[in-house]
Amino acid sequence: MPIAPAGMTQVHLNDGTTTQANESALTVALLNYAEDHGIQDASNLCVLGFEHGYHGNSIGTLSCSDDRVNLQGVPTFDWPRAPFPKMKYPLVENEFENRAEEDRCLEEIRKIVKTRRNLKKDVAAIIIEPISAFENQMATPYFYKRLRTIASENKIPFVVDETKTGVGSTGKMWGHEHWNLATPADLVTFGGKAGISGFYSTVDFRLDSLNYSFEQNVDMVKLANFGVTWKYIQKKNLLSYVMDTSTFLKIELARV
Repeated sequence: MPIAPAGMTQVHLNDGTTTQANESALTVALLNYAEDHGIQDASNLCVLGFEHGYHGNSIGTLSCSDDRVNLQGVPTFDWPRAPFPKMKYPLVENEFENRAEEDRCLEEIRKIVKTRRNLKKDVAAIIIEPISAFENQMATPYFYKRLRTIASENKIPFVVDETKTGVGSTGKMWGHEHWNLATPADLVTFGGKAGISGFYSTVDFRLDSLNYSFEQNVDMVKLANFGVTWKYIQKKNLLSYVMDTSTFLKIELARV
């Protein structure tokens, strides 16, 4: 909990795989949406994923990932993938074009949410990565802030997949901290470098409040290692080194 993202007061541990972390978080998000909206049969609910996304290898996580990562042709659910902004670099020189592209994608997301709701196949969760696992794509904070607003306005759980960007890779403990969200995410998953996996959440997504539980064999050694890793990051001030190095690289790349 000392490294929990802002607004997260609960932590739920999984078996160590990133797939299970995302699968469990999405299950909880879907159940929460069904309960909040008085939906008895949650089988028609869906998760909105994005182009370039890659959240795991289960049927559920592949259903909200980019089709191109499903190399085995696993049958998936009829879940929508939203367009992801095609950014032009350098960002400063293409600010207006990028803003228009982000607005285009945001409008498409609104249409998907509305269309699905009209079909009684509600978008009951939105999941996105700070940096996509497939082709390393990302947008500006403007896009993510407004995506969070769309989720809030429609009372859709907002899930941030930090299984690959968490634990300091971006200069902050969690990649989405760069977005400076006014309203925290609802669920934040972790895994990979953490050595153990699971998800943080707000109190609204406590499992006991949803009358749902999942059996997990938590490796206590891995959990202890996660704590040691965090203490070492603090002791050596590694996040500052990552930020300093990345800032230098960005400045030099801009000169090319």
